[in-house]
Amino acid sequence: MTGTQPQAIDRNIEAASRFLDRVTSLTPADRELISKESFGSSAHTSAIMMVADEVTSLKNKDKQGRVSAFLVDLEKRVEGMSLPTEMGDLVKSAARAILVRDASGLERASHQLISPFEQVIRGD
Repeated sequence: MTGTQPQAIDRNIEAASRFLDRVTSLTPADRELISKESFGSSAHTSAIMMVADEVTSLKNKDKQGRVSAFLVDLEKRVEGMSLPTEMGDLVKSAARAILVRDASGLERASHQLISPFEQVIRGD
């Protein structure tokens, strides 16, 4: 895998932040539409691991600390949403996938993590 280009970091952080804004603004009824079907499956777990590796690589290359700051913000924002644990984990996984969405070879993994939200969130 080749990493996300450094110039894309800011753009992807903004996209992931917009995603979090959209999740925050969902009504309880809309949140119920988010598919939890894949959670815990081997494909889901594999996607999480692939994205996590790329996020770590990106974080290590980001000398300005933008990725680390976003990851801390991500944890705080999801905690502030008071979501059930499974849903919070889905949100965090999708946001991380958006963060590294430009990385070569992660298309399938990214789609796996973002797809539960496609029915209720449009854009990016």
